[in-house]
Amino acid sequence: MTLSRRLVLGSSLALPALHAARAQDAFPSRPIRLVVPFPPGGSTDVIGRVIAGELQTRLKQSVVVDNRPGASGTVGSASVVRSPADGYTLLFSNVASQGVMPALSPQNVTFDPVGDFTHIGMIGVYWATLIVHASFPAKTLAEFIAEAKKRPGEINFATSGIGSSPHLFAEILKLDAGIDIVHVPYRGAGPALTALLANEVPAMADSLPSSTPHIRSGAVRALGVSSAERVAAFPDLPTFAEQGFPRMAVDNWYGISAPPGLPAPVQATIAAALNDSLNDPAVAERLRGLGLEPKVMNGEAFRTFIAEMFALWKGIVKDANVRVD
Repeated sequence: MTLSRRLVLGSSLALPALHAARAQDAFPSRPIRLVVPFPPGGSTDVIGRVIAGELQTRLKQSVVVDNRPGASGTVGSASVVRSPADGYTLLFSNVASQGVMPALSPQNVTFDPVGDFTHIGMIGVYWATLIVHASFPAKTLAEFIAEAKKRPGEINFATSGIGSSPHLFAEILKLDAGIDIVHVPYRGAGPALTALLANEVPAMADSLPSSTPHIRSGAVRALGVSSAERVAAFPDLPTFAEQGFPRMAVDNWYGISAPPGLPAPVQATIAAALNDSLNDPAVAERLRGLGLEPKVMNGEAFRTFIAEMFALWKGIVKDANVRVD
């Protein structure tokens, strides 16, 4: 083989590695898919689309929301675990799929909510609420409990599904208030809200971000919120704790995660774009208006937080005595 042919061959063999290095350096060079593991219309979808738009602006690349609902977020989450760890498939991680369902039904969840992901960064915390149709007679939580005791087993409440954090909150309320209300699970908050607004069910345990526009319009009435202190967006809405139910004071959360093994430079690029979004006063104000408090937390700190919250939810599941077969 001549020297010139060896040089050409050597150059051609080096090209794939050179191209791969350039592709990594140029991240992102093509559209990014953000898997939102719930249907359109609920809190996860609403906040997910806000964040997708902000990441798109800052990364200067399309960020496409891919709704992949099923089993309280675990179907979409499992699909991300199996995806390439290149930064082009991200997960809108959340308390349901990375906390409640793995605690509630570990035998049916195919991933480790802590170890099987690269947890890039938190978006913020939000809370659960109990809402009723505007025509429902109860104006307060105490009146709702009194109505439920007057009509045991007759009042239905909707949720976004078995294993959602609002479902668990409602189960704790049932135990601590000594009431018998009937759970009607839907395939996401969007369908459940549609049923509530049509007065097909009189009540719903929901996440505050998806309930917010309907509370503001007067179509539904909120009776409590699971925050430790009153939420700035709803200063007149009392917490469950101040109404006598301290076990219901727990934060929910949203974040951005990726498949395991995401390269550190790619992780840093995405985290920087996310942090820049959350530190933008206009974005933060928009999120607060939706019932979410922005919170910056990256990398190992976020991973540790998820592990701690997973342990917390295991305790809540035990207390509520809820199981999924």
